[in-house]
Amino acid sequence: MDIRLLIIQIAEKIGLVATAALVSVLVPPLRNRLLGIGGQPRDRVVAMVLGFLLSMWGAKMGEWWLGIHVNVHAIGILMAAVLGGARVGAITGLLGGLFYTYRVEPTLGVHGVEPILGAIGVAVGTFQGWLAGVTAERAPHLFQGWRTFGTASAIQLLMLVALTVALSIRGDVAPFLHGWPALGVQIVGNSAGITIFVVVARVVLSREEGAVALVEAKAAADQLALEALRRRLEPHFLFNALNTLRATIRVDPRRARELVSDLSDLYRYLLNHPQDAPLQSEVEHACAYLAIERARLGEERLRVETDIAPETKTLQVPALLLQPLVENAVKHGVGAHDGEGIVRVIARRQEDTLRIEVEDHCTGTHIGTLEDGTGIALDTLRQRLAHRFPEASITLVPTDHGMRACVTFPWSELVDSDPSHDGPSDDPSARDAA
Repeated sequence: MDIRLLIIQIAEKIGLVATAALVSVLVPPLRNRLLGIGGQPRDRVVAMVLGFLLSMWGAKMGEWWLGIHVNVHAIGILMAAVLGGARVGAITGLLGGLFYTYRVEPTLGVHGVEPILGAIGVAVGTFQGWLAGVTAERAPHLFQGWRTFGTASAIQLLMLVALTVALSIRGDVAPFLHGWPALGVQIVGNSAGITIFVVVARVVLSREEGAVALVEAKAAADQLALEALRRRLEPHFLFNALNTLRATIRVDPRRARELVSDLSDLYRYLLNHPQDAPLQSEVEHACAYLAIERARLGEERLRVETDIAPETKTLQVPALLLQPLVENAVKHGVGAHDGEGIVRVIARRQEDTLRIEVEDHCTGTHIGTLEDGTGIALDTLRQRLAHRFPEASITLVPTDHGMRACVTFPWSELVDSDPSHDGPSDDPSARDAA
């Protein structure tokens, strides 16, 4: 056979090993071994089984040249050793050697004249798997990246030297030495195959780990944003609420009990809720906050209205979405004027989007904001929306009597927490006034 044709055929065969690398990434036990976290016996068994299958596959795809059956069955043995260690490598080498000797090579073992040669071949395969496994366990960096090629070549070359010595003792080394060029091609092919496996598998895992890390970083950023909102509410608002409650107890004990309930609901929701919450829960939380502010400003100065379309109530939105919006409506809107005011919370479907509005309607003279603000709350909300819903938007639009904050979400990206709800309701949305 022409050496050029042989190299092309071997290259085609070892190229298929990249597919095995991708398969190994998809199988959890093999993924664990590649990541170095597989401590279960099952993981090693799976590595051994896949390595043995690849060894049989590589043995069957051999080509004859210079009296040598050039094949790539060592790829499976080396792969099992890298994934499973010395014991797995030795067992896979033993099984792979037996298969090759008694099922592929008809001139050895039970089919040939010299069974002892078959035993030598099996022993060499077993020792090759064991040595590769020991190397992977004690010096794992030697099987990382392109170093794998040199390491695999050195192990195979050592095995060929041992086989040459054994054949020299028997006096059968001459035909073997004549085939050394073919054995050199085999070493290069096996080394290239295991290198492709290691490199492709690590590239796929690295990309996947990078994607996971990005998702985790976004989740952490969202969690930090939630914590920032919690910290803003915890001290200052609580002190104001307690002062309001103390003043209300003297004049209206029943109203004071309602405020205690509102305050309890507010902080229970604040401290114990998931990352996302149904829109209805968000509205109830906002109303609890506004009830306390209404008591602080005066019942006649603040009125709260909600208009929530039925089909939007069970949609999952980022938790504490409405909190900074209603807070700004009170602080910079109604609370900053000496007349009566209204805070409206509206949610409805508009074509392919969910549109949520928080609007303040103010009357009277502007007397200045109740407290100085830094704008952190809205900036934090924008950052949270950018992390979770890149196509969502938040805008502030001045109106004739105040300000309207509008948040929009793509409808298709929202999850309905009520699986029985399959679409918009035909019932008109109710309007509750407080």
